[in-house]
Formats: sequence, structure tokens, C-alpha cells
Amino acid sequence: DKIRRTSIDEATSSAIDELLTDRGFSNREFDRATDGAITYSRIRDIRSGLRGPIRLSEFLIICQTCEVDPVATLREIIEAARVYESRERLPSFPFFRSGLPETGADDDVAAAIRDHE
Repeated sequence: DKIRRTSIDEATSSAIDELLTDRGFSNREFDRATDGAITYSRIRDIRSGLRGPIRLSEFLIICQTCEVDPVATLREIIEAARVYESRERLPSFPFFRSGLPETGADDDVAAAIRDHE
């Protein structure tokens, strides 16, 4: 069974590729920078939108290695996904139907993510 990619998957692949490119990471350099936590082939797949979508643990490692705020990065990805969805008619991500939570609603999630770093 082929994995059906959503707008959030496409936006995430694009954002991660742009982030790593901006930071000057090749796939091999990123593998080394994470001590193999995300291998060359896996980061290539994430950047290219191949195979399974990115896991939360991978996303956090990428944000930590690139020294970016995962909450802010996720917000940017969600906005980009909305644009993809409207342009490409890709399957939507379920919470798009009800909108994003209020700003204060994700404070606990943001704190938990930051505690992980």
C-alpha cells in the first residue's frame, strides 16, 4: 500500500529541505552532525518527500541541530500546508477543518517541546 501524502507532509518536506539548505547542510553533513540519529538516506527521503512522512522525533532533532524553534517552525509548516492545499487540492490535514487552536492552547505543547531540547 502506498502512503498517501497530505498537504502537511508536502509542506514539511519543503520546509525541512529549505531549512537544511539555508544552514548549508548536505545530506551527508547532516548525518554526521546528528551522529547518525538521522541517516543520510533518511534525511534524503525527508527532503525529497519519499517514503514515510517525518516522525516527531526526527523533526525535533532537525530543529535542534539547526537551532530553530520547533513551535515556530511547525506554525510556518501549517501555514504553508494551507497554501498547498488550496493550490493543489491535496488531502487536508484533519485539524485544518476546525482551525488552529488558540495561541494559549499550545503553550503546554511548546513547553514540553522546549523541555525536550
